[in-house]
Amino acid sequence: MGVLEWNWAVGVTTAPRKSPTLESCLQSLSLAGWDSPRLFAEPFSSKSKIFSNYPFSMRSTTLGVFPNWYLGLTELYLRMPHADAYLMFQDDALVARDARAYLENTLWPAAEVGVVSLYCPSREHVRDLTGFREINRGWAAWGAVAYIFSNPGVRQFLSDPVVLNHRHHGPSSGVRNIDPVVGSWCQRNQLPYFVHIPTLVQHIGATSTIKPASGLKGNRVAIDFDPEFPRKHQSLSVQSETDTP
Repeated sequence: MGVLEWNWAVGVTTAPRKSPTLESCLQSLSLAGWDSPRLFAEPFSSKSKIFSNYPFSMRSTTLGVFPNWYLGLTELYLRMPHADAYLMFQDDALVARDARAYLENTLWPAAEVGVVSLYCPSREHVRDLTGFREINRGWAAWGAVAYIFSNPGVRQFLSDPVVLNHRHHGPSSGVRNIDPVVGSWCQRNQLPYFVHIPTLVQHIGATSTIKPASGLKGNRVAIDFDPEFPRKHQSLSVQSETDTP
C-alpha cells in the first residue's frame, strides 16, 4: 500500500567503463521520477560535467563492487534516516519511465519486506504474471541491479553481523556478491525477497574495470522489458475503474 509524499533516498554506484553508461542511466532515472540521485564513484570514474550536476561521493581508493555499494547504502541511510524507501541502482541499467509513481502506488507487497528487486532475471520471469513475485533463492539470488529497501529493512540489513562480516571473510575477499549477500540475509531472517514481473529495469552494461568478468548472460538476462510499462499499467487501471459499475 502506498503512502503520500514519498521520501526517497536514491544512490547510483559507478565505476570506470570502456563504454560509459552513466549518462544514459541518469537520464533514465530522471524520466522515471528520480532527478537527484547521489553518485558513489570508484576512482577514475567519468569526471565529466555529469558530476557537477549531481551530489556525489568519490572514493579515494578502489573499494570493489560490494564495499562501494554497502558504503553507499549506509551513507544514504545516515544522510536520510527517515526516508520511506532506499533505492540502490547500478550505473549500467535503465529503468522504466514513470517507475517512481507506479511504485508509490504498489509498494509495499507485504507487511514486512526484505528487499524488492526491480530487475527480474529470466529465471524468475513467469509468463502472464504481473506484479511482485516472492522468491527464496538465498545465496543463489541474482540481480543487484536495482534494489529497494524499506526503512525498517535497511536498518536491519546494515546492522546484520553476517552482512558486515562478508567484507572480512566472504568469498572473493568480500568485494563482490551483492545479490547473494542480500538473498541470504532475506532467507536467514525469513524476510521476503521480491522481484517485479515484468522487469522494470534492463541491464545495458558489459564489463567494468572494477569487475572485468561481469555481465548478465543466460538466465540472468531480463526479458520482456517494456520501458512504458508503468504508463500502460496506469492507463489500464484508470480504464478498469471507469468501467466498474
